Amino acid sequence: MRKLIIVLVAALLGLSPAMAQNEMDALRYSQIFPGGTARFNAMGGSFGALGGDFSTLSINPAGIGIYRSSEFTISPVLNYSAVESQYFNNWEEDMKYNFNLNNVGVVFAFPMGGAQNEDGWQFVNVGFGINRHNNFNNRWIAEGFNPYSSKMASLLQQAQSEGSVDNLDPFSTELAWETWLLGEDDDGFFADMLHGVDQRQETNTTGSVRELVLSMGANYNDRVYLGATVGFPSVSYEEESVFMEKDSEGTSEVFNSMTYSNRLKTTGSGYNFKFGAIVRLTDMIRIGGAFHTPTFYELTDRYSASMESDLNLDYDSQRATSPEGRFDYDLETPLKAIGSIGLVFGGSGAINVDYEYIDYTSARLRSSDYMFSDENSQIRNAFTEQHNVRVGGELNLNPLILRAGYGYYSNPYRSEINDAQRSVISAGLGIRDNDYFIDFSYAYSFYSEDYHLYLPDSDNPADYNLPGDSWHPPVTQRDFTASTFRLTFGWRF
Repeated sequence: MRKLIIVLVAALLGLSPAMAQNEMDALRYSQIFPGGTARFNAMGGSFGALGGDFSTLSINPAGIGIYRSSEFTISPVLNYSAVESQYFNNWEEDMKYNFNLNNVGVVFAFPMGGAQNEDGWQFVNVGFGINRHNNFNNRWIAEGFNPYSSKMASLLQQAQSEGSVDNLDPFSTELAWETWLLGEDDDGFFADMLHGVDQRQETNTTGSVRELVLSMGANYNDRVYLGATVGFPSVSYEEESVFMEKDSEGTSEVFNSMTYSNRLKTTGSGYNFKFGAIVRLTDMIRIGGAFHTPTFYELTDRYSASMESDLNLDYDSQRATSPEGRFDYDLETPLKAIGSIGLVFGGSGAINVDYEYIDYTSARLRSSDYMFSDENSQIRNAFTEQHNVRVGGELNLNPLILRAGYGYYSNPYRSEINDAQRSVISAGLGIRDNDYFIDFSYAYSFYSEDYHLYLPDSDNPADYNLPGDSWHPPVTQRDFTASTFRLTFGWRF
């Protein structure tokens, strides 16, 4: 876990352009929480053996083979997210609303020649559109009094390791030097307020992963359904954070406060392939399987930082701004395998269970300008295999259809110290006619995750002349919840 903290903080401090990319970036864009239509999400995203919904093009493309008519869908979404953060026994909460278009897609069904009760290929179908996955829209606050360490202690340690003023990092320690937060004498660098400060961080994140899918599938004798998808996901992620420290107890003759702001914007796109099959063993029982290749991303990070100081010196507050940083790199996400079983009760309803396997230790960061040896090693050490289960069902009370589902995503971290397992509970209803349908869903997701604000220069309280043998690193526990409301409008033709 100590290594994980070091890499996380290196990314936050921006020690170099290459160090801004780390295992957390690999996880953020490798983990997919599927979006799409309201019907799909009302059933917990569990559709691997059922098919007949546009969202399955991103899960099991064999689902496109179930279609017997052409269809167009569009799904607007309202998302409300809230984050509770605990930092040194102080609780804070913030929230954010987001409106987006979660799905737009069309499927064209082409019946093959001959009567449908004859053996052979019944339909060949094609589809294309966009499914929006992963909601990165969050806003959170962490605030508390830290008696053990300060950001300035971390910046001082970094400056000492860099050795000289000419070698200070333009995104962190050079800003502290230019704002007089760091000084230098015959003994080297020095700083005030190495512990005992009020701290506050405000972070705002936005973005998603949108996937353009191009799919083709076929129906053989209404028993075997095959499909393939070429996916073109695009990444949009932006993070703005403001970290503040204040000498609230007036213990320093020089230091009053400091503010350190960071901005990161990641954009890029990639491609992947998905293959799937569904077999109707009996009129009731279906089994499905799908295989997803890695996604091969080309990503670009743009980032900048600024710092402002308030000191008891003979000048006003000082402010310094970094240059605009940019780094291009590649990300290869893990393979994914999905197995499914479904039960279809005629026109009365259906139940489906999906099992999904992903090994996050196989993700890799690559660049022609930087060797990600340490970061890829940390990916292997910090993460583990993930086992996800999604269960969903629907009950047809013609013309009303009731749906419910549950999704469980196991902890992707190897260490139990950071347990980020996630649950999604969902429900919904729909009305279907021969020519159109309207579906509504509500999904409630929740998980917890630790976040380290910075790397302290020591984990020993005695180094700060503090009593006691306990140690509390600058870590905030964040409890995430999100409520998502979806509407899907569909037309058959």
